[in-house]
Amino acid sequence: MMIRSMTLAAAIALAAGASLSAQTRTDRAFTATGESCKEVNWSREVLQRAPNIAEACQEVMQRDGKYYVKFQGEVERVARRGQELTVAFKGGDTITLNPPENLTVIMDDRPRPVSALRPGDQLNFYVPEDRFTARFAAEDASPAAQPDVAIAPAPSQRVAAAEPPPETLPAAELPETAGSLPTIGLAGLLLTALGATLTVIRRRSRSM
Repeated sequence: MMIRSMTLAAAIALAAGASLSAQTRTDRAFTATGESCKEVNWSREVLQRAPNIAEACQEVMQRDGKYYVKFQGEVERVARRGQELTVAFKGGDTITLNPPENLTVIMDDRPRPVSALRPGDQLNFYVPEDRFTARFAAEDASPAAQPDVAIAPAPSQRVAAAEPPPETLPAAELPETAGSLPTIGLAGLLLTALGATLTVIRRRSRSM
């Protein structure tokens, strides 16, 4: 009985360890073997959200034993007082960043609130190897001390093409009649009937 309990406990421990290991692998944004964009292997989950992220890599650096990939992007849209930034990767995809409202970034050697960003502004940010988040940092600053900014897939800008309206078929044309002869004939018939009616009325008037 004791042996069975120990076996069951060992199996549970192994399953828990495997689950934790799988979770850790899933959370990683990428693995790197050197400081080159070609030496970065992005996780499947990241590639599903940003298929062209490898082409957008600008630089790889290592700080405090952790790899970071540098990106450059252009702000396309600022919403919710800076808490929702739509950014186009340079050479890559369009993503949405969700920074906290009070976050500042260094632009032109001066701190600038994220809420003050405008479309067209250029941003530098870094993605750490252990999670798919962004960290804003100046050119000569380390991203290790910067807070993580959540990355969400940008909302699709595709608009379903409206189906073209059904073609309006021309009304069926009536076959043309033989000129104006039927009209003339009908008018003559009516006049004949009117004349006969007047003749009857006159005869009755005389007989009375």
